[in-house]
Amino acid sequence: MPDGLTVERAGDLLAGLLPAHGPVRAVSRFAEGSVTGAYLIEFADTESAPVVLKIYRDGGLRSAAKEARALKFLTDHGVDISPRVLAFSRSAAALGGRPCLISSLRPGRTLTSLDAHLTRAQRHEVYRQLGAVLKRLHAVPAGGYGYVDGRIRGPLPDNSAHMARMFERDLRGFRAHAGDPALADKVATHVTEHAAAFAECLRPAYCHGDVHEPNLLVELAEDGTCSLTGLLDPENMHAGDPLMDFARLDAFSMHGDPAKMAGLLSGYGVCVPGQRPGEWPAAWRSRLPLYRIALALELYNWFAIIGEKGRLPALDRELRDLLGAGSRSASVRDN
Repeated sequence: MPDGLTVERAGDLLAGLLPAHGPVRAVSRFAEGSVTGAYLIEFADTESAPVVLKIYRDGGLRSAAKEARALKFLTDHGVDISPRVLAFSRSAAALGGRPCLISSLRPGRTLTSLDAHLTRAQRHEVYRQLGAVLKRLHAVPAGGYGYVDGRIRGPLPDNSAHMARMFERDLRGFRAHAGDPALADKVATHVTEHAAAFAECLRPAYCHGDVHEPNLLVELAEDGTCSLTGLLDPENMHAGDPLMDFARLDAFSMHGDPAKMAGLLSGYGVCVPGQRPGEWPAAWRSRLPLYRIALALELYNWFAIIGEKGRLPALDRELRDLLGAGSRSASVRDN
C-alpha cells in the first residue's frame, strides 16, 4: 500500500466499517500520539465526528488486536480519557489486507508539544490529573502477573517470579542482538543480588505500559486551566508492579522534574510528610532502579529488532551507568 492514504481509499474502508458516518471529506496524517500509520478522518456530514484510523504493518494483526482490547479495557474500567474503539478489521481489503483500528478522536494536543508553554503550576496540575488516572487504573484487580492480551497470558503468582521471567527473556534477547556478554552477566548478577526488592510489590496492577508525554493529550483553556484529555497507545499493557508505569514516565518525560513529580504523587495519593519535591517515596526506592534497568534492556532489544542500531551504544552506556549507580547506592547503605 502506498505511504499516503487517499480520500477514495479511506471512503471505501469507512463505507464498510462505519457506514453511518457517511462519505469521507478529508484525510490527513494524525499528528498526536503514535503517528506511524495513523490518520485523521473527517466526514462530509458535519454531524459525524472525526475519527482516528490506525493502520498496522503486514503481519501486525496481533499488535492491532491487542491495542483494540487494551483500549476497550481502559474505557470499560472508567479511564474515560482513552479513545473508544469504533471499528476493527483483521484484514481490510481497501488497505491491501492490513489490519486496522478506528477509534474516537480525543481533544487536545500532546503534552510534548505544549510542555514548553506551560507554567510550573500548570505542569503540576496536568501531572496531578495523570496521577489520579493511574491510581484508578492500578486499582483494577488483576489475577496474576504477566503479559496482557485480552487476558493475562501465563499469569504468575508473585512479582519476583514475574520479574525473573522478564529479565531472563530480555537478557536472552540482549545476547542474541550482540549485546556485550560481560555486561549481560553483570546485569544478571546485579538483579539476582537485589531480587528481594521485587517482593515488596504485594499485588499485581494493570499497567498502561507506555505512559509518557507523547501519549498524553492536554487542553489549555484561555483562563489558564489545564485538562488532561487523552491517554493513548496502550498496546504494551501488562499486569505487574504499578511502579513500572512510573519508571517509564520518569525515564522518558519527567526526568525528576519536581513540579511534575509532586503533581503525580499528589494525584496518586502517596504524598508523605517531609518528602522533598522531586523525591520518590522511600518505599519505592529499592525497586525503581531495577525497573530502569529492565526498561533499558527492553529498549535495547526493541531498537535492535527494528534496525535502529545507532541507538544501541547509548543504551549500553545507560545500562553501565545504572549498574554503577546501583553499586554506589549499595555501598552507601553498607557503610
